[in-house]
Amino acid sequence: MLTLSGYQIIDQIYDSNNSLIYRGYREGDDQPVILKTLRDAYPSPESIACYQREYDIIHNLHITEVVQVYALEIH
Repeated sequence: MLTLSGYQIIDQIYDSNNSLIYRGYREGDDQPVILKTLRDAYPSPESIACYQREYDIIHNLHITEVVQVYALEIH
């Protein structure tokens, strides 16, 4: 299972060809979080750019029906 500094991972909730999604908590404030990671340990620059664009788009949406993103972190 994934380990990330600052987060407690509870379980994996989705698995696709290029990403993994986990449910967990941010350790600093016990905030429940969903963590989406790239599957590859060494992703291509194109994959990284795609995730960056996805983050930018969602981060700038302020619609109550869309889950808000907290951060894009490099691991």
